[in-house]
Amino acid sequence: MKMVVALCGVVAVASAANAGVITSYNLTGQPGTQATVAGTGTTNVTAASLTRGAGLTGVSAANSMNASGWTQGSDDFFSFGFTVDAGFAVNLDKLYIGTRSSAQGPGTIGLFYSGDGFATALTTFNQAPGGNFVNSIIDLSALTGLTGSVEFRLMQVGTAAANGGSTSSGGTFRVTAYFENGAFNRDFQLTGEVIPAPSALALLGLGGLVAARRRR
Repeated sequence: MKMVVALCGVVAVASAANAGVITSYNLTGQPGTQATVAGTGTTNVTAASLTRGAGLTGVSAANSMNASGWTQGSDDFFSFGFTVDAGFAVNLDKLYIGTRSSAQGPGTIGLFYSGDGFATALTTFNQAPGGNFVNSIIDLSALTGLTGSVEFRLMQVGTAAANGGSTSSGGTFRVTAYFENGAFNRDFQLTGEVIPAPSALALLGLGGLVAARRRR
């Protein structure tokens, strides 16, 4: 019976998740040309800065990070993410983001992930016709048990511009806050939960069983 109690304690720890915002970026007041934007993490998670790849050039655009130079080079991307403390893992839920391409900016942007070496887009953002803000809520609930450093990149997919022509190196793409029905809803952010890592749970379970056996 005591062994069962010990195992139930492990399950309770696993369920005591820290749900909510994992990483958030406040772009209010940013000029668009800044090299980085510091992120805000949560307990047991350190946010990585939002950065612009070396192949891009910053362009002014209020309350955003903006860039030109989208030529599908290996360093043409926006990067963001987080690092999880040892002994913990993150189960992601959603990405809230606002995006905008100019008419000759990227027509399609992909969200890529370090888990597969940025090989396959998790989702894509259709920026047509250009000049309009696209507000997206992306389901990332398939990404569970994330440990260590996790990076996401926003990169151009294909060569078509938002206006249907060919992308120009002078065309721009920006990221900003998420708006709903024309009103600010929340900062550009990742949501989810922080849990004890599976290895930590295994140790807790073993420790509980050993303690129960000793008491017997």
